[in-house]
Amino acid sequence: MKRLHIIALSKYKYPLMKRLHELGVVQMTDVDRTMESPEWAQLLENHPSDPAIRQITAQVMSFNKILDFFDAVSPLPEDNFFKMLFSPSPPKVIVAENVYGTKLLERADSLLEEVNSTVKDPEERLNRATSELGELSAKVESLEKIRDFKVDLADVVKTDHLTVLIGVAPREHVGEISSKLSEITNGVYYIGSQAISETESVVLVAALSEASKDVSDSLRRLGFERIDVSGLSGTPADALSTLGERIASLNSEEESLRAEITKIAEIWRDKLLAHRELLLIERDRLDVETNFMRTDETFILEGWIPAKSINSVKDEVLKVTKGYAVVKESNPNPLPEDVPVYLQNPPFIRHFQVLTELFGRPKYNEIDPTFMLAPAFMLFFGIMLTDAVYGVMMTVLGLLLLRGGGRYSSSFKDFGVIFTAIGATTIVFGILTGGYLGDFALKYLGITALRPIIFDPMVDVQLFLILVLVIGLIHLNLGLLLGFKENVQRKEYKDAFGDQFWLFCIQVGVALLMMDTKLIGAVLILIGVLLVAIVHGPLFFFDITGYLGDVLSYARLLALGLATSGIAMTVNILSSMVESVPIIGIVLAALVFVIGHIFNWGMNGLGGFVHGIRLHYVEFFSKFYEGGGSEYRPYRIRRELTRE
Repeated sequence: MKRLHIIALSKYKYPLMKRLHELGVVQMTDVDRTMESPEWAQLLENHPSDPAIRQITAQVMSFNKILDFFDAVSPLPEDNFFKMLFSPSPPKVIVAENVYGTKLLERADSLLEEVNSTVKDPEERLNRATSELGELSAKVESLEKIRDFKVDLADVVKTDHLTVLIGVAPREHVGEISSKLSEITNGVYYIGSQAISETESVVLVAALSEASKDVSDSLRRLGFERIDVSGLSGTPADALSTLGERIASLNSEEESLRAEITKIAEIWRDKLLAHRELLLIERDRLDVETNFMRTDETFILEGWIPAKSINSVKDEVLKVTKGYAVVKESNPNPLPEDVPVYLQNPPFIRHFQVLTELFGRPKYNEIDPTFMLAPAFMLFFGIMLTDAVYGVMMTVLGLLLLRGGGRYSSSFKDFGVIFTAIGATTIVFGILTGGYLGDFALKYLGITALRPIIFDPMVDVQLFLILVLVIGLIHLNLGLLLGFKENVQRKEYKDAFGDQFWLFCIQVGVALLMMDTKLIGAVLILIGVLLVAIVHGPLFFFDITGYLGDVLSYARLLALGLATSGIAMTVNILSSMVESVPIIGIVLAALVFVIGHIFNWGMNGLGGFVHGIRLHYVEFFSKFYEGGGSEYRPYRIRRELTRE
């Protein structure tokens, strides 16, 4: 990465920002943070935000309001989860005119005015109908409880002298309500009730209006829930019939309004979406100015840029500003902390970056471990799943993702490539170890050509264990070698000898002892122990046992490989056992066989993925890799819908 510094005349600010936005390679930074010279501080001032940003924000909010209303009335179809993965609908693309600046803002205002005038009346009518429907539905729900109660609802009113209430109360409180009313009104009251369920009764209360407040408070405390019947007449059954007719009319009106608004949405939605995206692009273009500093006639910007793009950007800046600009570059500090990291891997390896970034993006002065993670992860997964047919299933899953969601989503494409790659290595390892749905091909189909080529994991367990431990030892030593190299380059010699070099001494010493070169081997072991003891102190022994634990951790490759083969063989045995069941035996055997192997593939595939990642994050990365770098976020146009 290079540090980019630009000074230009203010009159070229907008065209330069527009061009840099289109190029999309410069990550803007706050100039104020890098101004250390007092002379510069006296000459420069912070660049204010553009007043147009406030107008754009208001316009975007207005667009969102209309679009949300359209979505509520006439939502766009969405893919379900499986369709999104394997057969997604093509993303919507709207061809938009290349309009920007003041012209864009004026056009947005004009569009908002036109759409609002079109949608305002049906929206208000729909809101009124929806609101009334809600009120009527609530009344219907309440009236259903008292449908069979014989009372004229027109009489349930409050006058200057008399208050009549109707509602629902717990059955066991009806007697208590009567007693309380007698006490409050001195016996001047009326109460009628009728059970409507095992727990509730409808209650009608009439009392003098002068006591209505005390009556209402007492009824509420006793669980009385008043039913609002204002504006209704006839019995509850009659009122329900009338309300039903009104609700039917409102439903018809609402349906008609929704159809009308749907037609309006079809006309205006794409234009609104396109202009909203153009406004968001314009806001990004203007918002970046707050990172600048300025004088009366000039402005200064700074940012990060990949070294390969520096010359082309220089040419573009000078072209846009007609030469009235100064463009300089500088290198990052020797130990940069805030330098963004731009990862550059070959196309195939690039898809595995997602696994590295789950742990943490490398720092600017760190090695990117993705090129080592990709092949090792593929190998580990193949060993753990260890079945050619399961590998085919994983490969097919990956190819389906690539042909499905991978066409439009970079994340789906990454995992499609990963699944295809680990599926291929599983096929290879399955062929080498004779794994075809466990022992199905050899034992049940009798295909002797599919015998294990190198060894049978379920028979040669000791050989399998030695193999995975050797692989683990090689993997860990690669991490140690990288860590040693990194520490030496940073001149952190204490860490280089205390964290990595001592392990090389001990391992070489042990190897020499096994080859009967005892003296040199013993000396190297002693040197290694002394080094770790000097650097880490009295607890150095735990560093030795910790490394042994790291090596033994790779035995999980053996454990999952055996588990996959063992469960597959168990499924085959269960299938053959249920096959003898009369009449339905073949069907049961097929079900057990298919479901059992799919379950085994899914669970051990998940286990292989998790443990393959764990061996990298915990055992491998801990030897040389920290992560925690900053992501490279260039100032660029981000389009989701529009195309010019």
